[in-house]
Amino acid sequence: MSHFRGFAKLFSKHASKYKTSLALTAVMFVAVLAGCEPTVSEVENRRALQQVQKLDLLQLPNTQWSLSSESIQLSFCRNRYNESLQAERGDLNRWRLVGDVSAFPDYRQEGLELLGELANDYDVLLWQQWGTFSSGLYRVAYRRGGSAPNIFNIMARIGRDERVCYSQLDQN
Repeated sequence: MSHFRGFAKLFSKHASKYKTSLALTAVMFVAVLAGCEPTVSEVENRRALQQVQKLDLLQLPNTQWSLSSESIQLSFCRNRYNESLQAERGDLNRWRLVGDVSAFPDYRQEGLELLGELANDYDVLLWQQWGTFSSGLYRVAYRRGGSAPNIFNIMARIGRDERVCYSQLDQN
C-alpha cells in the first residue's frame, strides 16, 4: 500500500506536466486528422472528374444531354495531356458503343483529369470528338432542355487558361 501512496504522490507532483503533454499530443493528433480531410476544391474536382468520365462513356447527344453546335479545338501546353487524349473519331465511337471504361485505353485517365479540372474551374463539360498528338476537338455538353451555352464566352475563358496553348472556335 505504501508503494501506491508513493506513486500517487509522485504522479500528483508531476501531473501538470503529464496533462500538458497529453493535451499537446491530443491537439497534434486532431491536427493530423484534419490534414487528412480533402479540401473543398479537391472534392469539387473529384465530382467534376466523375461527371467528365461518365460523359466520356456516352454517345452524345442523347435523351439527357445535348451538344453545342460549335466545336472548340484545344491544344494543351503539356503534350502529355494531348497524348493521353489521342483518339480518332472512329475509335472514340467504338469505345463509347461498348459503354464501359474497360474499352478505353488506360493512358486516357490523365487527360480526363485535366478535363475534370477545366469543368470545375469554368463550369463547362467538354466532350471530345477526336484528338491528336498536338490538339483535340471538343463540343460543350449540357443538360437537354437547358439553354445552350455561350460558346464565345467559354472560348474566352478557357483560351486564357495557362494550361491551354492554343484554342480555336470551329463553327461548322
